[in-house]
Amino acid sequence: MQTRATIKNLCLALMIALIPTLAVANYPITMTSCMDNMSVVVDFGVMNNQAFVRVENYEGREIYCETRFKAGPDRRTRKTTVQPEKYGLMIYLARRTVTRMYITVYCSDEKESMADKTLLDYSCEKIAND
Repeated sequence: MQTRATIKNLCLALMIALIPTLAVANYPITMTSCMDNMSVVVDFGVMNNQAFVRVENYEGREIYCETRFKAGPDRRTRKTTVQPEKYGLMIYLARRTVTRMYITVYCSDEKESMADKTLLDYSCEKIAND
């Protein structure tokens, strides 16, 4: 049992160490994160034409996150539940050549459809990786 936890921690450490090198995208990314005033860390990037968003939960309760990936006419939504002190990973594999990507991440402590809310319902921060 301890070996499994050690391997999991090693993989997590390796992933965290690689994120700064993976965050360099082949195309510009604009990410907006809307966290509803929660203690959440969001990392994003592109590797092998796959965009990813990693959400780390520092709240004392589970949170629900929805990520919207938009690349031209192609749009995808990914959802995950993130337990306290854990992380969730959402991945988007582009079906065509991408020239620019827009990512919006919504996280809340209520399990509801984020489509019913507007950006005004959240405290949002925009990050551009041009």
